[in-house]
Amino acid sequence: MTTPKRKVGVRAVQALSAALFLATTTGAQGVPSLPQAEAQTRAQAVLEKMTLDEKIGQVSMAHFFRFLEGRKSGPITANAGDIFAQLLPGATLNGGGDAPQPNTPRGWADALRGLEALGRQNLPGGVPAVFGTDSVHGVNNVPGATLYPHNLGLGAAFNPALTQELARATAADMRAMNMDWDFSPVADLGRDPRWGRFYETFGESPWLVADQITASVQGLQSGGVAATLKHFVGYGSPGLGRDRANAEISTRALHELYLPPFKAGIRAGAMSVMANSGSVNGVPVHASQNILTDLLRGELGFKGLVVSDWNDIDRLVNTFKTHADLVRATAASVNAGIDLYMVPNDVEKYGAALKEAVEGGLVSRERLDEAALRMLTFKAQLGLMDARPAGSGVIADGRALAKRAAAATLTLLENDETLPVKKGRVLVTGPAMDSAAIQLGGWSVNWQGVGKGNVSYVPKVSTLATALKASAPAGVTVSALPDGKREALLKAAKSADTIIVALGEAPAAESQANNPELALPTGQVQLLRDLLGTGKPVVLVLMAGRPILLPEDLQNRLPAFVMAYLPGSEGGAALADALYGRAGFPGRLPFTWPGSLGEVGLTADRPPEGAGDAPLPLYPLGFGLDYTAFRTGDGQAVKTANSVKVSVTVTNTGTATFIVRASLPPAGNLEAVGRPVGVVQVSLKPSEARKLTLVVPVERLEAFTGDAFGGVRGEVLPGQYTFEIGDESARLSLP
Repeated sequence: MTTPKRKVGVRAVQALSAALFLATTTGAQGVPSLPQAEAQTRAQAVLEKMTLDEKIGQVSMAHFFRFLEGRKSGPITANAGDIFAQLLPGATLNGGGDAPQPNTPRGWADALRGLEALGRQNLPGGVPAVFGTDSVHGVNNVPGATLYPHNLGLGAAFNPALTQELARATAADMRAMNMDWDFSPVADLGRDPRWGRFYETFGESPWLVADQITASVQGLQSGGVAATLKHFVGYGSPGLGRDRANAEISTRALHELYLPPFKAGIRAGAMSVMANSGSVNGVPVHASQNILTDLLRGELGFKGLVVSDWNDIDRLVNTFKTHADLVRATAASVNAGIDLYMVPNDVEKYGAALKEAVEGGLVSRERLDEAALRMLTFKAQLGLMDARPAGSGVIADGRALAKRAAAATLTLLENDETLPVKKGRVLVTGPAMDSAAIQLGGWSVNWQGVGKGNVSYVPKVSTLATALKASAPAGVTVSALPDGKREALLKAAKSADTIIVALGEAPAAESQANNPELALPTGQVQLLRDLLGTGKPVVLVLMAGRPILLPEDLQNRLPAFVMAYLPGSEGGAALADALYGRAGFPGRLPFTWPGSLGEVGLTADRPPEGAGDAPLPLYPLGFGLDYTAFRTGDGQAVKTANSVKVSVTVTNTGTATFIVRASLPPAGNLEAVGRPVGVVQVSLKPSEARKLTLVVPVERLEAFTGDAFGGVRGEVLPGQYTFEIGDESARLSLP
């Protein structure tokens, strides 16, 4: 493991896991009500009777609020059937912040059931519009729902089985409310933490993210909800860390870094893919046939539905300025491979542009038929062509699962024996100590987070201050003071034995969540400085969707530092258990934590530099401390038919996690010193020893070789491979 820049406190260790999630998958687990071939046959029968206008409507998506009174949160409008007959949309969606009345799970179930019935009455072939939404950490737009940790935290748990369980629970709640389609999971890599969607990723490493994507797709679709891989491809490496920016990606990097999570999701049976809102190598992805057809369908073999992101046809004209007008932009996107356009506020404008493009010969009728057929096939697979039972309108109480998930994410970065807190007077403060908005992050009730949209509901969450008070062990007393009253706070700090300060980012999403400085608000930094100035032991709990850079003088003085990510509804309860020592800190960083802005872009798979120096991060990928210790031994690697079996014996107490890294033989191209190829995790009783094994598919060992501007070829090269697991290594010659 790479050593952090600075010496950390009591370093508990990372170990291996018997709960392995193998990368080899057998495909989707039963979301389609019909096999694709049968669904396509039924879809073709409907398509053959459709008019040009009906086909154009079928490949467009209208916002949910178009069917509500006053086009805002409210009951379904009396003329909703007429609106369906006018727009003829193949799909509807809610992007967050608009809701039916009553805004309850039962209200959602009834409203969507009503829209389904109106669609059957007013749309071609009696096939209703499919409803899609961003349920990205639970059914996050619905008041009363349990919200789970965001993906970045789940990446820190390195537990695909847990991710699958959460996805299945989300799907069950969606189906209870008659929702069929989730715009999730994010298969982008988190390579630039300044980017506003960094917290929506599972981390930086391709194959580790691929395991999470497989789990998420299988969980959603086994629960009856279509998954969406997004955003194909390269969205997570935008220039300057700005959302929807251009990414410069070599062919080699494309295959080695960016495609593995999408490959995994397609193999798992993902029914839809959403296109990247930005551009790659100067070409907007929504107009790239090379990316959306040649690569996605040709090379990766995807056979499902390709959907645009929000209003991205307009961006070709008004933002990217790559196309002269909407008609040409529409034609370019449809011809590139977009099947369904997410133009929720301007369905009529898009429809008129597409009709002009078809009638003018810019888009062939065959291509329009292909897109409409994919849309109809998608709905047939989901059972929308048949009568089906209504959702119950009752969603599960997921608090126990949410607490277990949050507990698995918590990552201890510093500890000089300040933790666990066993006795004395504890003072808790900071803006994140009792804030549902900070704790939940973006995509929570509203698109930009709690308190930022049309829905004023504030979820009930277990906050840190409340949980610390409610669950304090004998001998510990807890007081909580807001940070706004600084004089009173510092006076109270003088009599405290331990200070716990909870800091964090305000909730936001997409471009509004960009953080170019990787910084906290200056007031929070000053609060931390003031508290450290008291000389009392300070525990920093950070709730954030990315690594944050603290001033060096503060970073070096932290007695204890906990990264909590965006832990969801039960984050406070999980944190209290860990801080009091009732539980440990099983989380490990799913990204590289830079020490400065100049190190943004430093990742675990970065090849050696020509100058010979190797910059060290503040904390490397996979880093994390705990209250436990371990020993490893007997590392082995054995070749099997299509994989390498790597094993190690671990003696430990508690739960520990190891990233397995592979060093490849020289291939003529730059290659990482150690490529992350899998994760193992284990929970052991005191002094228990266990032999753990990970099966590494050989495709994870492929080197992509080729000259600077030539084609690349992926192959497992002959030579010696070294596998590292903690302090153990094993060597093996292939083939």
